[in-house]
Amino acid sequence: MQSRKLTKTLAVVILSLLLLTACSSNQTATNSTPGSEQTADKPGFGGTLRIGMTADPDTLNPLVSNTTPGNWVNSLIYPHLMTMNIEGNKVPDIADSVQVSNDGKLVTFKLRSGLHWQDGQPLTSADVKFTGEYLVKHKLQWTSEIFDQVESVETPDELTVTYKLKQPYPSFVGTVGYWIRIVPKHIWEKVSDPKNFDNKEPIGAGPFAFVKWEKGQYVELKAANEWFSAPERRPYLDKVIFKIYPDINTMVLALQADEIDVTAQDIPMSAVRQLETNEAIQIVQTPSLGYAYYSFNLNPKRAPLPTQDKNFRLAMAMATDKKTIINVGLEGAGIDIDTPISPVFADWVNPKAKAPAYDVAKAKELLAKAGYKDSDGNGIINAPEQYGGKDVELKLMYDSANAFHQKIAKILVKNASEISVKLVPVPVEFNTLNSKIFNEKDFEMHIGRWGVLDEQSELMQSLFDSEASLNFTGLKSQELDNIVRAAKFAPTKEKSREKVFAAQEWFVTEFPVVPIYVQKFNLAYNSEKFDGFKLYPSDLQGLVDPDSLASVYQKKQR
Repeated sequence: MQSRKLTKTLAVVILSLLLLTACSSNQTATNSTPGSEQTADKPGFGGTLRIGMTADPDTLNPLVSNTTPGNWVNSLIYPHLMTMNIEGNKVPDIADSVQVSNDGKLVTFKLRSGLHWQDGQPLTSADVKFTGEYLVKHKLQWTSEIFDQVESVETPDELTVTYKLKQPYPSFVGTVGYWIRIVPKHIWEKVSDPKNFDNKEPIGAGPFAFVKWEKGQYVELKAANEWFSAPERRPYLDKVIFKIYPDINTMVLALQADEIDVTAQDIPMSAVRQLETNEAIQIVQTPSLGYAYYSFNLNPKRAPLPTQDKNFRLAMAMATDKKTIINVGLEGAGIDIDTPISPVFADWVNPKAKAPAYDVAKAKELLAKAGYKDSDGNGIINAPEQYGGKDVELKLMYDSANAFHQKIAKILVKNASEISVKLVPVPVEFNTLNSKIFNEKDFEMHIGRWGVLDEQSELMQSLFDSEASLNFTGLKSQELDNIVRAAKFAPTKEKSREKVFAAQEWFVTEFPVVPIYVQKFNLAYNSEKFDGFKLYPSDLQGLVDPDSLASVYQKKQR
């Protein structure tokens, strides 16, 4: 049987970091985009693409959805002003152009002409203006915070939207353009409670339209009648079906059994080696633009916990064996990280802001000096009275379907036991976990990850500012607030970077979360049946980006 190649198509921004040896036998990895090889098959219309994932979308409401599966589905239905291309750069999407005034206070988006919602109504600047104002009015997710610096919005014609900003906001264009899904005003202006609106019959303007959702089984979409960026102005495929599996292993088996054609979810290296023996399956790799971490609940309104003590958090960071996590938990498919600023964005990384080296002895010494001791001789240290005074036994929640996080939880439990801390692993269904962390704030510790953190000037403000909606840990620090707000609104990239450097130095003294790694995602598709895929940075886009799926076609079967 012919050996398969592991194609490693990587974003230009991190190519120097991720040059790897091919994982196949006796062959060298290529840098070609999947689907770029010459084929005798001429693209034609028709066919159904079946996509594997391990969780339902959290919701079909595009204004409150905040999970990766939710993004995969909603972004095929609802349009964005901008998109991220395969090189990792943000470029116009339904916007035809974007202009920023010399003083940085006027941002003008020009829309493409001839766009329509899937009910036939025209998509205009009024929809764009309405979406932003609606987000702010109802305080929907973190995206509403983007408009805090907007003084006014004008729509001089049906294709032009101009935002007047209170002050220069360098990342406004990319954040509004890339992260906000535009919704039709004529439908959503009738929705009075969008936070609880499940949007059972979504009407969008993306390359695919909603058909059906059987929870726990599948989400079915059909091709839209038109899509401007598709090679022939509409997707080649007739249908896309996201099939939902209980875990990654079951999903991989489904790919081998020809029950699905592509994985949206990343797969472990053990599965890669297994799939390499299948001539029909092509493996590609793309870097994360976010990072994995484990977090602590710092909320002072909760009962006292050691997670509220920075000495405990620093000791946990010292006791975390990230080398084993990357080499064993991820089987080598990861990069070490010190702070929330990923090494992918090298020019934003402060080389002086380092996480402590793995050192169990120093972690024990730090805890002892901070008043932690095993006072009852049961092998578990007791916290100081101000942090509860009890055995340090904490629940560690993680996504039950994430094979990587299952392995990491076991390693963290072992690491913690070496400093006489007991972690109790608690696997939780993904959407339930998401609600507990971000909505209810009901956790002690948890393992999580961010998919795309693309604007480094405002990243730490978005995650750790006392008033940020994504600050699920409950961190409150006026010192950090001042630093990260100055970074977000700095007039130049250089001044912003100075503040981001300062924020990283603050971070490594506090550790509200412990960054663990930047993952390299393995994705797979059936190259004998389908072609035309484009590979994008991060698994948030990966192979199932709207422009990728709009270009995919089914090969003629011989």
